[in-house]
Amino acid sequence: MHDDLDTTVGNAAGKIWLFLDQNGEASATRLADETGLDKNEVQRAIGWLAREGKLVAEKRGRYEFFRLNAA
Repeated sequence: MHDDLDTTVGNAAGKIWLFLDQNGEASATRLADETGLDKNEVQRAIGWLAREGKLVAEKRGRYEFFRLNAA
């Protein structure tokens, strides 16, 4: 079961990474809308990418935007 979750979250993280690489920063809502992932999948994938140091989050007002870490 754990392997299935890793695969699912890893695939979602790949979709988000690709979207951000091609389109620049986006909110979690836009990531869900544009990738076809549900909000839970987006949040898990954001966590995965953040833990790997591949993501930067920036809060502006009420919204949080995500972009790939250029470092």
